[in-house]
Amino acid sequence: MNIKIVKVIFVFAVTLTCAGLSAQEEVMPTKKQTPSKADREARAKVREQRLKAKAKADAELRAKAVDINHASKTELMKLPGIPAEFAAAIIAKRPYQSKAELVTKNVIPQGTYLGIRSLVVVK
Repeated sequence: MNIKIVKVIFVFAVTLTCAGLSAQEEVMPTKKQTPSKADREARAKVREQRLKAKAKADAELRAKAVDINHASKTELMKLPGIPAEFAAAIIAKRPYQSKAELVTKNVIPQGTYLGIRSLVVVK
């Protein structure tokens, strides 16, 4: 008796699922409108402005980045998530070939590194 009920429920669920999938296919648009030339030009201009703004922001960020091989303890402590202990450890394990060595040399935890990796450089 219970097996028959389970089979009926299963068949009913499969039927509803198939009906839902076929209904979704009918809702999909069949014709895609192409943007006008003015729209394409406007989008290209916006895209170009965004790329320029991103390049400018990246340049400013690199200019403000802290060099972990030469920064003082005070400068290192200004970074988010870097207390005095981490700053002292960074200074003690210098020099670094890459900023990823902060994690590989077990100087700071991975989570802290992810928070400061865009703010530090190695020169």
